[in-house]
Amino acid sequence: MDISSLVNESYSSFSSTRYNPSPVRFIDLFAGLGGFHVGMSNAGFECVFASELDHELRELYAVNHSLIPVGDIRHIREEEIPEHDVICAGFPCQPFSLAGSQKGRKCPKSGKLIDEVVRIAKYHKPQVILLENVPKIKTISEGQFWSYLNKAFSDIGYKLQHKIISPVDLGIPQNRKRIFIMLSREDIDVNHFEWPASKDYSQQFLEEYLDDEGTKELQKEKLDQLRHWQVLVKHIGRAGLNHLGLVAPEFGATYPMDFGDLTLEELKAFKGAYGQPLSSCNSMQELLDKMPSYTRRNKRVADWVYQSASNSRKIYEENQSFIDSWKVGLDKRNNSWQILEWRGHRSLPDIFKHLIQFRASGIRISKPEIAPSLISMTSTQTPIIGSQCRYISKFEAAKLQHLHGLRMIPHSESGSFKAIGNAVNAKIVQEIGESLNKILI
Repeated sequence: MDISSLVNESYSSFSSTRYNPSPVRFIDLFAGLGGFHVGMSNAGFECVFASELDHELRELYAVNHSLIPVGDIRHIREEEIPEHDVICAGFPCQPFSLAGSQKGRKCPKSGKLIDEVVRIAKYHKPQVILLENVPKIKTISEGQFWSYLNKAFSDIGYKLQHKIISPVDLGIPQNRKRIFIMLSREDIDVNHFEWPASKDYSQQFLEEYLDDEGTKELQKEKLDQLRHWQVLVKHIGRAGLNHLGLVAPEFGATYPMDFGDLTLEELKAFKGAYGQPLSSCNSMQELLDKMPSYTRRNKRVADWVYQSASNSRKIYEENQSFIDSWKVGLDKRNNSWQILEWRGHRSLPDIFKHLIQFRASGIRISKPEIAPSLISMTSTQTPIIGSQCRYISKFEAAKLQHLHGLRMIPHSESGSFKAIGNAVNAKIVQEIGESLNKILI
């Protein structure tokens, strides 16, 4: 059965019961896979309207939730939206994230979409508006967007409170901090509203969320690189593992950390990446080609890696003979594969007993009990289960967002992880919804 048939089947079976009495009605804006829908429905609310720009996600939403979303909310008039008590909106977060260059409200595509929430709220006057985004929205542009958001809703009669919550706070093994904003109409008594309380997650382990469905093995070239790094990790042990990364290009390097004021002739006296002599360089470009990639733009070690680079030179001095032999076999084709970021247990110097991510900044090793935040913009940073040498599957990722009850998720790996990574955690929403039930009229 194709997805169109599933949409028709799901919608037809739902249409006769769609408007049954429900304690509270809500609308789901920028709905995505429907994290708000799942969480609020589980808390006893009824969704009467949804909007989602992406065509595939609209079809999946209809299959999963038996409600067909409209498209671009900017083209929907306020009077076309059913009456409701709560607005839920996980407005697009890329403009406010580091990956999105923190464009904020000035972003021409989606930064201004918060204005659509204001527009609808001004017309319908719902009792509560529940927003979710990345915590960075409080500080971008020196707090200008946060001030704008506060004023925009205050001007139409809403009071704001917020809390930063991660799934791990509720016993779900994923580190994913998000800001939840609750805007209440001025006549709503919020004294009995309580944000979800942090729970003891000491006994929560990622392995409880794992299964064998749809798994993907780690590519050979990545596995080979990890095995090579493990040789060094085992050698330096706990003493060499800390919050600073291991930056392999610094092993044997002697160039000044800031060499912008030095001439070509002066730099020839030093060694570049991996200890390459610079004495034979006939031009600055030839010399830069022998320097680490993170020094080439400004002729200095970039700030984000500066401390790790300095620490790596110290580790090299203490293990020079071993590292000189080790670095020969390291795959140097990928710049990011030459940096190892240790965020795991220092008492367990074994890469393959941790979670692993191939990130733009380097290979990150994390504690095995709790998954790092799922990345929405790419599937290449999907966490790897070291003990099984495989990626976390899209089905396991859905479990971490408490969306495992959905009938369908995007077919492609990239589409799935983008949608799941963008989704709001349904368990957090459910707990907030249960608390909202205490204050709504």
